[in-house]
Amino acid sequence: MNTKLSKAFKSLRKAGYFARQNFWCCQTCAWADVPDEKAEKAVFYHAQDNTEKRKGLPFHIAWAGDGNEICKIFRDHGITVKWDGSENKRMELSNY
Repeated sequence: MNTKLSKAFKSLRKAGYFARQNFWCCQTCAWADVPDEKAEKAVFYHAQDNTEKRKGLPFHIAWAGDGNEICKIFRDHGITVKWDGSENKRMELSNY
């Protein structure tokens, strides 16, 4: 699939992030499967998030790394990002 979202995830990988779409069933299982050496720079959404995405609704991503860099990469691909700047909050994506 060659969507804006897929292109953004490809750009995240090029920037050194472990970046996966529809990765595992939930956030707990997904974080457990992120390689230790990549845990500091990771971006993903899981199957529960994908349920919202498939409906065309805003959905959330889990992340670690530079939040501003991650937001910029998504925005550079025309994706709307809502994030309050907190490292403890997931980002919401829409217009993907």
